[in-house]
Amino acid sequence: MRAPYEQSSPWGALIGLVLSLIAALLLQGAAARLISGAGAFPNLVLIALFIWSIKRPYFIAPPVLLLVGLVQDLFTGGPFGVWALSYVIAFTVARDREADGGGGELGQMAVRFAALAGIAQFIAWAAGSVAIAAPAPFAGLIGETILTIVMCPLVAWAFARRKERSSFM
Repeated sequence: MRAPYEQSSPWGALIGLVLSLIAALLLQGAAARLISGAGAFPNLVLIALFIWSIKRPYFIAPPVLLLVGLVQDLFTGGPFGVWALSYVIAFTVARDREADGGGGELGQMAVRFAALAGIAQFIAWAAGSVAIAAPAPFAGLIGETILTIVMCPLVAWAFARRKERSSFM
């Protein structure tokens, strides 16, 4: 018999968090280098952070958001600190810790993520514009935001199906 969720060891979930964030960061960095303005790519790092903030909210603390954002800036070649600032502010403003933990319905989660993604992307655009001392291209931001918002429920659904089949996390 499996131990209850609250009493199970957090190590499996912590390993899953680290591996999923590393994979998202590597994919995001590769896409930024390969696509290079030719098209939008969803922000997989933001999706991973949001999903983990619902499943294990105590794993996604402000220092984790800061570290992940700085690593994303390094991997994507953007101005240093843009994504770190964006993630910390967006999660502080848009996340409802009382609603997190259980996940709730997919529709509610998608609406909450859309608000979070909109805030994060806008802050990243504004901070990036300040960093380069000129307005950053806005069209790419819109495409990336839409792709990110559309992709999140699909990733969340796949994560939930995997969770049902596995006792790993």
